[in-house]
Amino acid sequence: MESKRKKKVKAPVHDTVEPAHRDTPAPSAVAGEKSVEQLIKELNDPNEIVRSSAAGALGHRKATKAVVPLIRALKDPHVYVRHGAAWALGEIKAETAADALRQALQDEDAVTRGKAAEALGKIQGS
Repeated sequence: MESKRKKKVKAPVHDTVEPAHRDTPAPSAVAGEKSVEQLIKELNDPNEIVRSSAAGALGHRKATKAVVPLIRALKDPHVYVRHGAAWALGEIKAETAADALRQALQDEDAVTRGKAAEALGKIQGS
């Protein structure tokens, strides 16, 4: 009796993350060739995906001139923006953000609290 094996089908692999909306740039495109100044402006964009991606890009660049706008982003109404801002401040190791990150330890969102704690650890460990 022959054994019938199911053929494995590979899922397609994409190079970029697709945006949630057609008119929203993919997060991977946000950081591209944009300047730090452009990314700081995008922290005020009406779209939370753009704001969150900008925060992450600023953290990757360790953009010290973005510390104050990132501190403001810790109070953003959208949780993913707060996550990105806390993470970015930890990557930048911004000692001036320590008080704001301590306040973020009281955030209603557990992930935001965790990212704030990690950021404080990076700052205090530097």
